[in-house]
Amino acid sequence: MAPDDRTLQYYRAVYATGSIRAAARQLGLAPSAVSRKIAELERRLGIPLLERSARGIRPTEAGDLLARFANDRAHLEDLLHENLDDLRGLRRGRVRLAAGEGFVDDLMTRGLIPFLGVHPGVSVELTTGGTDEICDLLLADDVDLALALHAKPHPDLTAVKQAPQPLHVICARAHPLADHQRIDPSELAGQAATVLPARFGIRTLTDQIQRMYGVSLDIRMVSSSIQAVVDFVLSGLGITLLPRVAVGQQLAGGLLRAIPLTTNDHDHVHAQLLVRRGRTPSYITRQLLDHCAHQLDSLADQSPGVADQATPRSHN
Repeated sequence: MAPDDRTLQYYRAVYATGSIRAAARQLGLAPSAVSRKIAELERRLGIPLLERSARGIRPTEAGDLLARFANDRAHLEDLLHENLDDLRGLRRGRVRLAAGEGFVDDLMTRGLIPFLGVHPGVSVELTTGGTDEICDLLLADDVDLALALHAKPHPDLTAVKQAPQPLHVICARAHPLADHQRIDPSELAGQAATVLPARFGIRTLTDQIQRMYGVSLDIRMVSSSIQAVVDFVLSGLGITLLPRVAVGQQLAGGLLRAIPLTTNDHDHVHAQLLVRRGRTPSYITRQLLDHCAHQLDSLADQSPGVADQATPRSHN
């Protein structure tokens, strides 16, 4: 028999905190009560769920399986209530979304702001981070959907939509490279630059370009903030490599240039709208997925073109 809701609540707390004592504090119970409940659950299922040691506890393979079941069950209960609300015409719900820093401007302007404007009963939790972090959140069911660049293939991740988003050399209008229509990777050697940290897909691509073409950027600043990266470039201190969509406002205002590289990697770098395979999206999550898939510039098919040739789409 499947565990009851209360037992699953206890187990989820232990699994999330990694500690009987921490879970007990979270639940407002004595540690002994939580420990007895977990031991009873293990006897009932006939298999260990947690491995105990001097360093604490960690889940067994069966423990991970039960945690996924518990999360899916809680999600299905939320899904039932949301669908009932939908039938009543209330249109309420919550969506948890993770996105790479470079997508935030596009996501807010063409995604969340218009979506929330026509769904007043909906709330959104937006988390930003590196590509690996975003995928981990999605796999752990800590978010419902994700927007990432150059995510590593994973059997449990499904791309609802994807579109090419190759890196461009981003520079100020007065930079010596600004008059180029295309830039050969060899011209990047020794260029003062700012880059994102290693956990970002954009940084992975930047490092791949350096290795593939035998060039080294003069990295002057590493920052997880796209705003800091843009400010660095605007100041004339150097260049960066980003998808064009990450600096759409600055390109539209004529403050920066986005110049494509003369590489053949355009079809291999994609912006991806991701969900976890096997997880049933709620009504409102499906609505947001559909909205983003059709409205975001980062998910629109774009030709590599030449410097600044493509401009952001307008939306009515």
